Amino acid sequence: MNRLYLAFFFLFISAVTAKAQVTTERCFHLDKVQFLQHKQDFWLSHTLFSTASMPMSMTSPGYFNLTEGNYGFGMGIISRPFTHHFAGISTVNGYRFGNGMTLGLGVGWFQYNEGWLLPVYIDGRYFLGNQRVKFFLMADGGMLYDIKHPYEKFRVFGNPGVGLTIPVAQNFQLSFSTGLFAQWTNFFDRRDSYINMKLGLLFGK
Repeated sequence: MNRLYLAFFFLFISAVTAKAQVTTERCFHLDKVQFLQHKQDFWLSHTLFSTASMPMSMTSPGYFNLTEGNYGFGMGIISRPFTHHFAGISTVNGYRFGNGMTLGLGVGWFQYNEGWLLPVYIDGRYFLGNQRVKFFLMADGGMLYDIKHPYEKFRVFGNPGVGLTIPVAQNFQLSFSTGLFAQWTNFFDRRDSYINMKLGLLFGK
């Protein structure tokens, strides 16, 4: 009888041990599957983050386009025509040289308090550092055409300033800048000055 009890005891112990081993192997398998899933999710998110965090580094040569909304408010005497304020849009197509410098040709449309002018200009910028949010120095300069009175006035302008770019996608950055906008009429006979701001989207491959 004791042998029978002993046999049942060993059988019970074997069953419990086998069940515990199966349970342990199952838990180990599930843990391994979860670990692999977490690892896959990590590398997927890392890839997406890395891709999104390094758009248009401005350190490799290539084409770029910058389209901006413009606003400027006059300084000094603002009672004369084309002196109070202006607002409009401009676009620049150009080339980045890979050392932080860019050069492009811009056109636009500016609405003033007394009419509108068409700017045609050269845009130059220098981007600082390798961080995601980049600061830059800029300088624009060119001519302002009055289509309604093309032979009455001759206007040129210059626009130095500073700004920064913020990545929003792989090849797109948000650009903001501010500076001093000065325009001269009739071969520097009269100068009008503005504080201007630009907000736009910078695209580059």
